[in-house]
Amino acid sequence: MNSDDHLYKQPLLAVYMCTYNHGLFVAKAIESVLAQKTTFPFVYFIGEDCSTDNTRAICLDYQSRYPEIIKVFCTKENNMMQNATNLWNACAESGVKYIAMYEGDDFWIDEYKLQKQVDFMEENPEFTLCFSNLEVKDELGHNRKVEKYMPHLNKDVLTIEDFILSFASLTRTSTMVFRNVLPHPMPDFYMTTMSGDVLITMLLTDKGKAKYFKEQMVVYRNHRGGITKTQYNVQNGNKELMKLYHNLNKYFDYRYDKIFKKRFLENAKINLVYGAKKKKGLSRLKHYFNTIPNYIKYSDNINYKELLYYHIVLFCPIVLKLFKSTMIHDSDEYGY
Repeated sequence: MNSDDHLYKQPLLAVYMCTYNHGLFVAKAIESVLAQKTTFPFVYFIGEDCSTDNTRAICLDYQSRYPEIIKVFCTKENNMMQNATNLWNACAESGVKYIAMYEGDDFWIDEYKLQKQVDFMEENPEFTLCFSNLEVKDELGHNRKVEKYMPHLNKDVLTIEDFILSFASLTRTSTMVFRNVLPHPMPDFYMTTMSGDVLITMLLTDKGKAKYFKEQMVVYRNHRGGITKTQYNVQNGNKELMKLYHNLNKYFDYRYDKIFKKRFLENAKINLVYGAKKKKGLSRLKHYFNTIPNYIKYSDNINYKELLYYHIVLFCPIVLKLFKSTMIHDSDEYGY
């Protein structure tokens, strides 16, 4: 893209990037945005959240070199939600048609990423969101498959139901381009949610469909730093996600109530069984009485065979072991 275009034309798209302590990565992230080849002008809003390393200095240096494209917003103290709010306000007030989300520790590897995604959105007005596949650069040496970070999708058109019912995040922030149709200001609970990306995808797919590009356009870094990898977030992620879903169900005036209840029920089942895995005796019994009400609450028609199975798993696991060993013995006896 010719940066001189910004002097004469209204930007069609804004790149939204939050960054915190990404000093090792942020220059590559910025360079991969500047390398994008588009037929339209775009602006690049960077939210720097009072990093303790050299992230801010790097971002401000790029702003000084590309002032017609890059605008850096700096928080006075570390505040993730304030940082995000600054960027949302900038995007809303810029008048752009599209927003591309980004994080300062990732980078784009397809120089036509923005062009491909905007072209699709221009040709398909019924879609409000598009996102792509990704590669993973694991800085921790886990060498996990890509599906560990983003599930394999067997379809390329998704609705809000897909996002509500999925137990894995179907998108990664840095893969997304969407229409500038998010509410401004955002819902009150936006300021307290841990899962801002989930909230955004829900708000968008309430207004239209989502398109998945199978091409790997982004590299997602997995490393010890990052914005969301705090101990609290890791330990309380599911609880906070369910809180967000309840808020969204109410925000949507219960138009998707049946779908949300189905998700709540599946979550209740998982909590009931797997939440008790490391608990024994009275601790397990207490866990049972704390979790069984949600299972009953969201079960329109209680499956008593299923409920019996869960009770055996929780309180009589020896019965399952005997049953399984008997089945193995019988299969050997009859040649199965």
